[in-house]
Amino acid sequence: MATFSQQFLANLGRPAMTQGMFNLGAAIGAAPAQARAKQLEEERKKKLAGFDPNTVEGLQGLAQYYQSQGDLQSAAQLATAARNLATQEANATALANRKVQISTQATNLGLDDLASQIANVTDSKELGDLVGTMIDYRLKNMPTQTPAQRKQLARQRGISDKLFKELGLGQAPDQVFNDVLTGQRGGKEEFFTQNGKVLPFRTEGGQVYDRENNRWVELQELGLQRATPQVQRIQNLSSSMAEKLMGEGVEQISSALEQAEKSAGTVQSLDRQLELLEQGDLITGYGADFRRDVVRLANFVNPGKMNEYKGLEDSEEYLGLAAKAVADYITNLGSGTGLSDTDLKFSKQVTAADLAQNPEAMRRLLTHMRNASTYNISRYNTLRNSVENALKTDEEKASMVFFPLVDMPPEMVEPGIDDTDLTTGSTVTVKGVQYIVDQ
Repeated sequence: MATFSQQFLANLGRPAMTQGMFNLGAAIGAAPAQARAKQLEEERKKKLAGFDPNTVEGLQGLAQYYQSQGDLQSAAQLATAARNLATQEANATALANRKVQISTQATNLGLDDLASQIANVTDSKELGDLVGTMIDYRLKNMPTQTPAQRKQLARQRGISDKLFKELGLGQAPDQVFNDVLTGQRGGKEEFFTQNGKVLPFRTEGGQVYDRENNRWVELQELGLQRATPQVQRIQNLSSSMAEKLMGEGVEQISSALEQAEKSAGTVQSLDRQLELLEQGDLITGYGADFRRDVVRLANFVNPGKMNEYKGLEDSEEYLGLAAKAVADYITNLGSGTGLSDTDLKFSKQVTAADLAQNPEAMRRLLTHMRNASTYNISRYNTLRNSVENALKTDEEKASMVFFPLVDMPPEMVEPGIDDTDLTTGSTVTVKGVQYIVDQ
């Protein structure tokens, strides 16, 4: 049986000795948890170090990792970055291969200066211009061709035998033939492009000239659609009312439409943010980021108790929705890639994207943002209706199909107040703010 000295037993009765033993026991008890946390952090750092963020594979790996950790916002951003990088690499590879082919052709023609310029080209349209120069040189320096030779050259540039015959290219002067092949001759017509813009293209026999690839193609190959007569009238200023819609007028109403449609989407996002805020499960206020990390760690340690961490899910969803508002605000600042940490912090504060703010302040900011968005929609609809009312004929009014009305979002419902037993001078609290009843 172990024995203890009388002095040791006496010390146990002293407060200092008792507290020291208690602290030692607590430290020993916490040691395994601290060691486990340190091990998890080292494993996390080691795993992240294995992903190269400068490669598509590395970005995809990081996205999958953060998704597994429940950080869906970071995972979505990394996945988008991976897709963008993959597209950039594919475009760069295609451009490099085309440059090699065209440079070889230029060298074979004795155009060494042109071949050296191709090496420095970074844009596909610029490369297309150089190809046009090379084709023009080759045509001008070839001897007068026979009809059979011309037909073969026309086929290479996308001109069908039927169109070749209709245009009489077999017997046309060299300059006319060369101009048709290089897209310098032909009518001009307005077409809708795939992104909704109206642009002019050279046309011949139902075909259009693809300037980037220097050949004649069918409309569907470029995704073009013929503009309606109303658009033609607006584009060509063929009537007095079209003149009012052209220039700054068309730009103004088009810009207002774009802003209104964007605002409609913003209102949907803001309404969901307000809904999350009203539920009261968000982790907000002082130390919100730290408290959210604590909950995230608890969720990691006890993954089977997800129902106890609903505030984390709502907070992450709120931040994901708020990220779009921050991005729009930054774009409006015009800061681009030169945004400082201070600018980013300020942007988050004014868009209620910082959960460390007071919930009531966040609600007020979101309400102001929603009111601004609904105003944009109302302003566009009013402008649009005033333009339509100014048009005289049914044909002119039909042109307004390109500027549809934008649906107004429903009015925001303010939280109800129980006014039972309220008298003048009594107080009522709404959203953490105390008010005095004056009547």
